[in-house]
Amino acid sequence: MSKGRKQPSPSAAPSEETRSKSPFELRYTSDAAADIKALDGSVRNQLRKVLEKKLAVDPEGYGLPLRASLAGYWKHQFSNHRVVYRIYPQHHVVVVCSVGVRKQGDAEDIYRQLETVAKTGRLAEQLASVLRNLLPTTK
Repeated sequence: MSKGRKQPSPSAAPSEETRSKSPFELRYTSDAAADIKALDGSVRNQLRKVLEKKLAVDPEGYGLPLRASLAGYWKHQFSNHRVVYRIYPQHHVVVVCSVGVRKQGDAEDIYRQLETVAKTGRLAEQLASVLRNLLPTTK
């Protein structure tokens, strides 16, 4: 990686072999990295497989678009967890925004939490930070 770019989260980073075969590079917002770090080890392993074998290969084919206030974002369900991400096809990048459990009607519901973060502007700031790190650095 060139100077100034952040490495993907090591706990969910795809293997070198998978990375070379994948049409999409995976990146993570700081909130998503914290979500992943908080997961149980077995769930983290399931997530790694989902990211490597599905979302890095065909994020639209393995996901469903979200609607309403989260339009533009996609979700993928594995076990009782959800991965919410945004696709940037022009950069061949999938940015993982949140990982959590669907608890409909609960304040800890992944979608409700993400809507709150989006309303405060924090999600936009995190996405902008990830995208800035994709740009080549100049001296």
